[in-house]
Amino acid sequence: MVTNSYTPPLYIQIKDTLIEKINSGEYKSGSQLPSERELSETYEISRMTARNALSQLVDLGYAYRVKGKGTFVRLPNLERDFVKLSGFSQMLKSKGIEPSNKVVKFEIIEADKKIASLLETTIGTKVYEIVRVRYGDNIPLALEYSYLPMNLFENLMKYDFEDNSLYEVIEDIYDYKLKFSKQWITITTLYEKEAEILDVEENTPAFLLESISYDINDRVVEATKSINIGDRTTFYTELWPSS
Repeated sequence: MVTNSYTPPLYIQIKDTLIEKINSGEYKSGSQLPSERELSETYEISRMTARNALSQLVDLGYAYRVKGKGTFVRLPNLERDFVKLSGFSQMLKSKGIEPSNKVVKFEIIEADKKIASLLETTIGTKVYEIVRVRYGDNIPLALEYSYLPMNLFENLMKYDFEDNSLYEVIEDIYDYKLKFSKQWITITTLYEKEAEILDVEENTPAFLLESISYDINDRVVEATKSINIGDRTTFYTELWPSS
C-alpha cells in the first residue's frame, strides 16, 4: 500500500490558515493582515516564509498591498450595471454585499446651473440635496449627491436616509414609478474633502457617475452625482446587435 504523506510547504499552510480566517470573518474586508514580523513570531517561521504566504494571498485575490502600510483583506468591489434601474442598496444586496449609509448633509438649496440642468428646471428652483457616504460591508465605496425637486416631494426631510432607500421612498411613498434613467461616466480624482470623507488619499482615482431618473410620465424626479472609488468599482453593461 502506498500512503500519501505529502505535507504542504509552510508558506502554503500559513496561507491556508489566513484564508480560513478571512472566510470566517475573523479578518474582515479592508482590515490589515498581520505583518511579516507578526506572522513569523506567531507561527515561528522565517520572515521569508511569512512574505511568501502574504504574496500568495495577494496573487489569489484575497488581499492587496499598500506601499508603506502593509497587506489588507481585499475590499468589496461594487459592480454597477447599466442594464437594470435599481437603487444603490438593492444593487449591493444582489451582489451579496451588506449596504449601509451615512448622511453627511440633508438640506434645501437653490439649484445652480449644473443642478438645474440635471433636473431640467430653472436656476434658483428649491431642491433637496442629500449627501451620503455609501458603504458595502462597512467599507466606503462612494460619495453620493442626490437632488430632488422640492415641489414634488413635500416633507421629504422627515425620512431618515441612513435607514430608508431613496428609491423606495420615491416609488412607494410618493408614488413616482421610475421608468428609465440617463447616465454618464467620467474619470476624476478625489479632492481633499471628498478623500477625507471616504477615508482615502487625496487625488485617489474615481469614477463620477451622473444620472437623471424619470418616472412613467417622463418627468425628472431625481438626479444624482455619485463619486465611486476607482479600485472598488467596476461598471457593467450589455450590448446587443441592432435589428
